[in-house]
Amino acid sequence: MDKQTISCRELKQLRGQKADLFLLDVRDEQKYAAGSLHLDGIVTRNAPYIQMKEKEQPLDDDTMRACKEALIVTVCTTGNKAQKAAALLREKGFRALALEGGLTSWNDSTELE
Repeated sequence: MDKQTISCRELKQLRGQKADLFLLDVRDEQKYAAGSLHLDGIVTRNAPYIQMKEKEQPLDDDTMRACKEALIVTVCTTGNKAQKAAALLREKGFRALALEGGLTSWNDSTELE
């Protein structure tokens, strides 16, 4: 997979096509609890990047089962940590892309609609 990121527009298109997507918020638990990207029909889970990189298997068993066949879209505030997390997941054999610009970009794009 050469592509490493997904734009807000592309994510919206895939969502409209009912693609098998899984949103993974890689921020810490407090930031996730304060608000994340939740879209109807798409599972969103929290897996802090700092914890992912310290483990041999970056995701817990439940999360791995839930996203086994899905395209994982990693999410953080600005996209930087999400890109690192997506790269780590790709190294472990997952299909993963980072949301370009993170939640900031997503929130800005939805305000324009």
